[in-house]
Amino acid sequence: MDDAPMLTTADLAARLNVSTEMVYRMCRTHRWPHARIGRLYRFTEEHYQAIIATPEPPAPWTKERRDNIARMLRKLSE
Repeated sequence: MDDAPMLTTADLAARLNVSTEMVYRMCRTHRWPHARIGRLYRFTEEHYQAIIATPEPPAPWTKERRDNIARMLRKLSE
């Protein structure tokens, strides 16, 4: 068995420069590999390497972009 320490959600969030809530969300939706120990999420170095190797998800659409699309669709339907 590997004796390397496992990372907590706070440790992983700090390494990735994201919030702990994002770490929880990505684990709950099974987008990031992790280990569950009871109710806790833990991460190995292999989990971390897999996470940083995956492409970044696309940025969410801004309200301005959604409004522009809605405006274009209204013009098309006229």
